[in-house]
Amino acid sequence: MRSPFLLPVLSLLLIACGAAPPAAPVEPSAPQDRPRAAVRPPGCRGSGSPVAPSMPADAARQRAAAAARAPDRWGKGYRALKPPPGFHAVPITRGAAEDGELETPADLVARFEYDDHEYISAVVQVFDHRAPRPEGQSLFRHAARSFDANGEDIPDDAEDDSFVNWFDRVAEFQDEKGRSIVEWAYVEKGCERAELYERFIEDGEHLWHVSMEVMPTAPEEDLLLWMALFFDAPLAGPAPANRRGLGEGKTTR
Repeated sequence: MRSPFLLPVLSLLLIACGAAPPAAPVEPSAPQDRPRAAVRPPGCRGSGSPVAPSMPADAARQRAAAAARAPDRWGKGYRALKPPPGFHAVPITRGAAEDGELETPADLVARFEYDDHEYISAVVQVFDHRAPRPEGQSLFRHAARSFDANGEDIPDDAEDDSFVNWFDRVAEFQDEKGRSIVEWAYVEKGCERAELYERFIEDGEHLWHVSMEVMPTAPEEDLLLWMALFFDAPLAGPAPANRRGLGEGKTTR
């Protein structure tokens, strides 16, 4: 049996020799003095990293808006769009599809992929659709019927409000130039969870359609920045007031 006087005597001897005393034994059942730090995977590079303190929503929106309004990005148009840091442009090949791949849409203008971090993936596609829509039909309805996966399920006599709850977020507005804009977001269900953010802008003879698919969920700060750079900056357009990431959002899809 260990003498109860051994540890204090040994500590005094070690201190006299300039060494640190041994730590007192800890009983296995003794409660911890403080909770353990959460174990997290490495964050993506930049301020949106989950290992860095999260930025307040208002501050994140202001940062995204300021980045979008930079002179080298603001109002340059979609055909001059340059990928932001972390993204790279994917070459677009036309012609017949091969090896089971889908044929490239004729109105696809650009495609960008995010490859800056192994835990986060994002794909952005820009389309230039024909602008005219049926007379008396809202842009939201036209976009949902023409470019959404569930569009064929919308009957002619259905009111817009009857399918707005298919989306986690919908914004309809006009910018200072009178261009009609629709922006929506929803969670895509399936074998792998994904979030889809889309924006439609009527600009003269063009209906610009920007689709951003994120899987898995990126940090909120990064999402707001990407939407500002891909959705707002090219045509110098405003952001909707309720723009946000979906997080754990759920839809009726």
